[in-house]
Amino acid sequence: MFSSDAQVLDIVTRILLDSWPAYERYTGPLGAGTLTDIIGPHYGPGIESSERNGWGQWHRANGTGVGMDRTSATGTGFISQYSAPVAAMFESVTSTPDELLLFFHHVPYGHVLRSGTTVIQHIYDTHFAGAARVAALRAEWASVAGRVDPAVHARVAERLDEQLRSAQEWRDQLNTYFWRKSGIPDAHGRPIAR
Repeated sequence: MFSSDAQVLDIVTRILLDSWPAYERYTGPLGAGTLTDIIGPHYGPGIESSERNGWGQWHRANGTGVGMDRTSATGTGFISQYSAPVAAMFESVTSTPDELLLFFHHVPYGHVLRSGTTVIQHIYDTHFAGAARVAALRAEWASVAGRVDPAVHARVAERLDEQLRSAQEWRDQLNTYFWRKSGIPDAHGRPIAR
């Protein structure tokens, strides 16, 4: 559809494969989902709306930690819906995969992940990385101008521009929210609070 040019196909493939992981980086770190505006349009960030509503709380961020305790021992008991071996894995912080940690457990911001990074630093890093990846994809797409139908190129560029704007909004709002909650600055000195 786009072209038979190998460079164009390589870039289109990269955009298709990298867009979703980039989105996850700047919207839902470590399984902390529903950080969107759930009482509004559901598109942009609205982290307070996911905590202050009549349907429940989703990430339980406070001054000391973040994540929803869904364990059977101390939380909502949600984990008990899984088969016994899977429930046993998710019941423990140490055996829950990091990418699902905040969905199943409330942990301190200083909790160290398998990568050696703390939860709060991972939140900051992934939001910056997600926005940076979208910017890189946008630049890659710009590099094939003239090798793709101009109308198609313009429409894809427009969508990538919107994804970049959105990624920067998510990065800034969520990093600011978590900085204000935790009081812990970014270890790399990047500006957080907006």
